[in-house]
Amino acid sequence: MKELLKLNRFFYKYKGTVLLGVLFLVMANGFLVWIPVLIRQTMDAVEKIGNEYEFSFSSTWEVLISPEAGTILATNSFFLMLAVVCYGILLYATRQTLIVTSRKIEYDMRNEIYDKIQKLPQSYYTRNSTGDIYVRATEDVMRVREYFGPAFMYMINTISRAGIIITIMILVNPVLTMWALLPLPILSVFAYFVSGYIHKRSNAIQEQYAKLAGRAQESFSSIRLIKAFSREEHEAQRFEEESEVYRKKKLKLDIVESLFHPILSLMIGASIVLVLWQGGIMVIEGLITVGNIAEFIIDVTYLTWPVASLGYTINLIQRSAASQERIAKMMREAEESVETDRNDYEILSENESVDIEFQNVSFIYPGSDEAALKNISFKIKSGKKVAFVGRTGSGKTSLIQLIPRIFNPTAGKVLVNGKDYLSYKLSELRKNIGFVPQDTFLFSSTIKDNICFGVQDASISEIETAAERAQILDNINDFENKFETVLGERGITLSGGQKQRTSIARALIRNPKILILDDSLSAVDTNTEDQILKYLRDSFINTTTIIVSHRISSVKDADEIFVLDNGQILESGTHQQLLKQKGYYANMYKKQLLEKELAEL
Repeated sequence: MKELLKLNRFFYKYKGTVLLGVLFLVMANGFLVWIPVLIRQTMDAVEKIGNEYEFSFSSTWEVLISPEAGTILATNSFFLMLAVVCYGILLYATRQTLIVTSRKIEYDMRNEIYDKIQKLPQSYYTRNSTGDIYVRATEDVMRVREYFGPAFMYMINTISRAGIIITIMILVNPVLTMWALLPLPILSVFAYFVSGYIHKRSNAIQEQYAKLAGRAQESFSSIRLIKAFSREEHEAQRFEEESEVYRKKKLKLDIVESLFHPILSLMIGASIVLVLWQGGIMVIEGLITVGNIAEFIIDVTYLTWPVASLGYTINLIQRSAASQERIAKMMREAEESVETDRNDYEILSENESVDIEFQNVSFIYPGSDEAALKNISFKIKSGKKVAFVGRTGSGKTSLIQLIPRIFNPTAGKVLVNGKDYLSYKLSELRKNIGFVPQDTFLFSSTIKDNICFGVQDASISEIETAAERAQILDNINDFENKFETVLGERGITLSGGQKQRTSIARALIRNPKILILDDSLSAVDTNTEDQILKYLRDSFINTTTIIVSHRISSVKDADEIFVLDNGQILESGTHQQLLKQKGYYANMYKKQLLEKELAEL
């Protein structure tokens, strides 16, 4: 609940609109409460006429159609219609201010959360599922909005309407008011105990909903694999199991929530019975009029919705509080790099070369006990072509992810031009790096948008040049819409090799000082691979190129090759030097040569 109260800062941002909405709502309730007052005045006036001319009228009907009563009925009917119209207009104005403001706050919150998500480190995404993050940014935000919209509006409505009605009732007859309100404390006690249960269950339901959304997202993302292995029924069963857990938790909450309305109806019915009983006695004793009883019954009925909305509002607030706790937990996470406006950041000038050095670097993934890298030390001179090879799980990808600071070293230092790279502004460091990750990802947009993703205002000639250098231009020109071809989700409309080359073009268009290719040529044929590597050798003379590959053909021309095994550098040297060592690299080379010869037979 404390986390929810912290969000009241948004009310201050829109304080003008909020205060106007509160004013409209209070005025609307003022006109609403005027209705039973008019009815009481009308009944008392007509009753007075009947009593004054007791011997002139033989029936109540004759009293009602008399000129005196007709004047009173006509006048009060006009004021009654005026009260109803004013109430409707003000209620509409209330919704146009308070509910619209809640939508604006939802917009602000969603942008804040998305901005936070962009700044969270990779370790956060390692610990949390995509479905959970998605639910926090969507479903949880929607629930928190209900605190600013319906919950706040109903709370003001309850306070203002109940305050006005109870004040008028006390002015009419304090004793009858006490009898009319006698059942309400019972309802308040019930609401107090139930609210704690609702909060607890709402939190658990949101957690389960996140799992359910994650399961669905995972299935949709891997639908081709599921169909290829004919696992539709298996995945449907897994989803059904998660859905069943969600259904059971939701039903438990619904059972408790469903008790509110029957108990509410019971309490309101009890209030009306008490008003009729005690009010009848008071009328006989001459303490109040029949009009007062009618007024009290209408007032008690008017209190039905505020009291009903009290339970509903409690539900909304508790749900909002549960969702806000989940959001606040994410918002408290440390960001990838807290970049301030300080002036002591190191700067990489436009024409400055880049040397990279690892000094006794070790790295352990968050939540893991085993080191992925152990005491790694090497130096890469600017403009050199360096390669890392090794068996799967040897630490190649872990190592290169440290360079653009996707992760930071657990121990040791990474130096850029002799300075700790933590002293460079993160955005400054990354804008000088072109990174093609192992898992190729393309957006559901045009090919042009995907290639120029990392560059603002790239010209079509620059895009075409990058595509040509990545050996993908001819394939793009074969499409009907060329660079305006819209790709499916994750680039599903392209082949594996086309996706890799599009990703390479996306890195090359930045003209980076450091180019990292993480096994980015694995789906490319050897001829195309040779052409891409030739371009990198001939045109990217001043660019430090780092290649990770399983193919010896991809790395044999590198200035230096590092062989990794179990998170450590096992061997290093040029292609010829490593062959002479007759170690792991030489054995790997011989094995690949044999595989190539067998494939040619």
